[in-house]
Amino acid sequence: MKLESMQRRLYGRYKLIIDESDDESAVRLLFQTGIIDPNQTEVFRMSDFSDDINNELRNVEILSTIKLCMETGKTILMVNTGRIHGSLYDVFNQNFSIMATGDTRKIFSKVAIGSKTVDVVVNDNFQCIVHINRHEFDDIPAPFLSRFQKYSLSIVDFYRIQFQRLSSEEQNIMNNVENKMQTFIKHFGQQYLYGLNDNTLYSCLLLVIETDENRQCSISNIHQSYSQLNIKTKRFIEENPGNKQQCLLRFILSKLIQIASPESIIFKLPTFQDKFAQSLFKNYFQYQEHFNIENFVRELIQKHENQSSYPITTDTHTEINTIMTTKVIIYTRTSPYVVGINKASKYQLFNKQNNNTFDENINDLVEILNLVSSSVILTIYN
Repeated sequence: MKLESMQRRLYGRYKLIIDESDDESAVRLLFQTGIIDPNQTEVFRMSDFSDDINNELRNVEILSTIKLCMETGKTILMVNTGRIHGSLYDVFNQNFSIMATGDTRKIFSKVAIGSKTVDVVVNDNFQCIVHINRHEFDDIPAPFLSRFQKYSLSIVDFYRIQFQRLSSEEQNIMNNVENKMQTFIKHFGQQYLYGLNDNTLYSCLLLVIETDENRQCSISNIHQSYSQLNIKTKRFIEENPGNKQQCLLRFILSKLIQIASPESIIFKLPTFQDKFAQSLFKNYFQYQEHFNIENFVRELIQKHENQSSYPITTDTHTEINTIMTTKVIIYTRTSPYVVGINKASKYQLFNKQNNNTFDENINDLVEILNLVSSSVILTIYN
């Protein structure tokens, strides 16, 4: 027999997440904000490489795992899985059948796995979430969209969710920081901040909000939020360590100016008050690296190699254990000096002057993953 209409309404349609960020930020933030329980959720991603597109065996493996999740009542999050949606037609439509014996019942749905269609038990706790990017929305057939409850989510939406969970005092602090940063962006000029969009600021604001196991939010401890990449900026951020709002403001400002060009910093410095202009100048030109990839990587590797836990001692002799960053994307202003993903290019980048022990260690610890006309992606190995 079929699932009755009342029970179908109680069961609820499955969810379609329309990601406004276009870089799958919604997937990460669903977990980060505690909306999805990582312990009860399986994420399925499919790539667009030619070998994967035509890999029927891989499709069968994914569908078999989804079948297991349906039976055990887990939540599945499907990202870029359009190639197997046809196999889950009855699941998405909740075209369920019921087998009842006495006081017990089982719900079944059909799933096409390979050349066979099988009846799969659907646990009452099973939930399905399908993720799509905004630019894909117009190309998706209306009948497919009508099967789901649809949610359009941007980074701003996630920030507002987290913001509402803060105490009133911390909400006031975050409001002040947001307003001051908006004023800074307007004064500095959005055109001088490379890649800045409507989500950039709120992505930075989200970084300073942490969620506990009870989904309660609070502003994170800025004094413990440094990595080996930005520990030098501590002098700029904590100029007045007792002023929480100022530390937050400077923490976000320090991140934002990383995407500013040196020319724009020089051009805009005279428009700020002398004291602030001087500290901003030092932060950008002395505490951050914007000119030489080799210097950046040498410093990163040297600290990574010599100080595995990277303890930092402040002026008050309080030890801070920083977060270790091992993968970076470096955006270059022109075509990168390195022109190929091979040993010769690594040698040119890191061994061109002195072939000493430290240079050899860099080659051992650094792998160039990808090169394009405007960026270099590096991975640092332990």
